[in-house]
Amino acid sequence: MTKIRVGIVGLSSKPGAWAALAHLPRLASSPNFEIVAMCNSTLASTKAAITAHNLSEDTVKAYDSYDAIAVDPDVDLFVVSTRVDSHLDVVVPALKARRNVFVEWPLATTTEEARQIAALARDQGVRTMIGFQARASPSINKIRELVSTGAVGEIHSVNYHGVINNWQDNAADERYAHFLQRKVGANPLTIYGGHALDSILFAIGELKPGTYQALAVNLRPRMPIKRAADGTLSPELYDKDTPDQILLQGQFDRSPPAVLSFHLRGGARFPDAPGSTWEIFGTKAILVVTFASAGPQMAKALTFRRYDLATKAVEDIVVDEGGDEWTSLPNQGQNIGRLYEAYAAGAGYADFDLAVKRHELLDEFWASMEGRQA
Repeated sequence: MTKIRVGIVGLSSKPGAWAALAHLPRLASSPNFEIVAMCNSTLASTKAAITAHNLSEDTVKAYDSYDAIAVDPDVDLFVVSTRVDSHLDVVVPALKARRNVFVEWPLATTTEEARQIAALARDQGVRTMIGFQARASPSINKIRELVSTGAVGEIHSVNYHGVINNWQDNAADERYAHFLQRKVGANPLTIYGGHALDSILFAIGELKPGTYQALAVNLRPRMPIKRAADGTLSPELYDKDTPDQILLQGQFDRSPPAVLSFHLRGGARFPDAPGSTWEIFGTKAILVVTFASAGPQMAKALTFRRYDLATKAVEDIVVDEGGDEWTSLPNQGQNIGRLYEAYAAGAGYADFDLAVKRHELLDEFWASMEGRQA
């Protein structure tokens, strides 16, 4: 198989930067991909990233222009790993140049922008991939398998509860201060809510129209900043127009129409509690799966248990993670790496049209904050 040549926007030289943990590890080790171009805000920063990640300027072209990297004929797959409020500016030149594109979730800052991007992609006839990496997670796919094969019986209820730990000590983590502002597009609802809801809907099925109610509440409209350097709190309070309570009650579009109870909240966790707990109650069994984060998309489940209602036996489910090839990668890069391999195989990932559908669902939460119908 000819390697897929990747151009990536947003791979920083900073240690611990997102793209370096989430995208680079698999792209650098996969037999199916090779990085041929990179773009950051300046040519110097792009070249610094190439050097920092032990890549070669002989084989990786450096750019400081979205338009220039977009028209590079050697790029087969254009990867966007920048902050959400730059997605539109980054991705449109690539789509106009008929590049296949992978964009991190959320697709855009607003649903209207997301529709614009998805429509352009359809018009250009290109392949698109949105970064819903839970769809490549062995743990999530195991849940989907147990549900679809009847190992749980008829599903009657699904309960999901998660705690978003970016707002410890009733303050905003300095690294995620942009989560305070809805206009940026990245916040607890879009990031944690979007990923968690897509995970559930992928594993169980879509929501039945007209049966559900979404609610988002901002109970802390002003917060201090928790400084990254020493953990102290700023004396100033900063305005926040994003929610710290995210809830949905409804039914799935399946037979019988099982119910969903979904709740994410900001703030501290109870000591030793997992980041999220997912319970699926069926006529044959109960599944209880826990994850380290409020969203299940990042890495494998902490615990995965099935209670058989007939035998009264509790089974610890073992999920095949694929061996060291995958578990040796950073947590952030395991499921994103699996997404890349799904793309190479031609199936098993979500596209921009699905991303628009999820943006439209999140609009119902925003509408609830404003006291209106979406």
